[in-house]
Amino acid sequence: MTGRELAFQVLRRVEEGGAFASRALDAALAQAGALDPREAGLATELVYGTLRRALSLDAALARHASRPLAEVDPAARVALRLGAYQLLHLGTPPHAAVSEAVSLARSAEHGRAAGFVNAVLRALARDPRPAPAPALAEDPAGHVALAEALPRWLAEEWVAWLGPEEALLLARAMNQPAPLTLRAQDRAALATRLAAARLDVRPALHAPEGLVVTGASVSAVARAAAGAPFQVQDEAAQLVSLLAAGELRGRDARVLDACAAPGGKTFHLAELLGPGGEVVALEVHPRKAEELRKEAERRGLGGRVRVVCADASKPVPGLAAGSFDAVLVDAPCTGTGTLRRHPELKLRRAAGDPARMAGPQRALLAACAGYARAGAPVTYSVCALSRAEGPEIAAWAAGQGLRRAPPPPGFPSAVLDAAGDLLTLPHRHGCDGFYGVRFTAG
Repeated sequence: MTGRELAFQVLRRVEEGGAFASRALDAALAQAGALDPREAGLATELVYGTLRRALSLDAALARHASRPLAEVDPAARVALRLGAYQLLHLGTPPHAAVSEAVSLARSAEHGRAAGFVNAVLRALARDPRPAPAPALAEDPAGHVALAEALPRWLAEEWVAWLGPEEALLLARAMNQPAPLTLRAQDRAALATRLAAARLDVRPALHAPEGLVVTGASVSAVARAAAGAPFQVQDEAAQLVSLLAAGELRGRDARVLDACAAPGGKTFHLAELLGPGGEVVALEVHPRKAEELRKEAERRGLGGRVRVVCADASKPVPGLAAGSFDAVLVDAPCTGTGTLRRHPELKLRRAAGDPARMAGPQRALLAACAGYARAGAPVTYSVCALSRAEGPEIAAWAAGQGLRRAPPPPGFPSAVLDAAGDLLTLPHRHGCDGFYGVRFTAG
């Protein structure tokens, strides 16, 4: 199997089956077996590049298509985007990009669609120009949207929140690959092992347990670690745990993680606490709750992590009000801060989604705040970059009687915004986009 064929299969799963690109690609590479590393690299570039640039590719293709791309068969649409990405961004020779795309469309038993793919891509190859973007000064959101393949509604949101120049830098950063970031309790020991294996490793900029590895896979890191424990976790996610409970390091405290799966922050919180500490991890989905419990046991944290399958937005039997030393509500969200890792979200999120998510987010925060003892921190966070899911939730919570609280002592000020809230942006901080705000329970 070639890299193009594998990329075509993965992109079809994303387009037609709603799969996450990262999981579909990992599964396809594993199933392919002994694939030439160059072909695996090409497949990875084609999958992520095509998804990151899908909206601008569609705009370029639309100039040569006889009908809207939304009406085109999904397999043909994937083949068109793959061919266009190679023509416009990889410098692939036109005959190769076009013929490969046509062959892929034909392999999906769409012979008629193959002719359409051939005609559109040949026209694009003769005039390989992207659709022109308006000037930033004249139409800031339009420029950001078209220049960096961002949905218009999200470009408008970032321009209104951050300003045109900052929004453009953010959108541009979202089209770059995300680094491989690890968390380790003994960061120095793990870094020594990785360096001894000639891996390119450096400390994370802001998270004290974080390491950034360049040019290596997770499996290569695992081999080099030789049993030393670590977890793959973006630096921004690590900062959320520290914002929530950094002052409890080494203490036998109780922490509530209200939306726990897949468990990265749960395990980080458990590692922060003393040997007699406890993290109660709430997860509404039974399968995810069971996976979380098993992973806690595998990591040797079963004695510190108690998994409860329950809806955190409703009263949870057995959890008493005022019984926790810290509460974290890392709420479900639109995920727009993770577009580097999940570029398919550009195609799946809609303008009304942030406001739609804000209702459940408010419900979770309101329901969980009461579990914190008087004076204890209650932290709300999302991996989303929208005002409706971030600052507007904070303003609402303040109106409900929650008092804003400063971050724990020693928390890095470089990742705080003017209001003192956590706000990480990839072009500023090198990590995913997260928002977090800390309150004090009454």
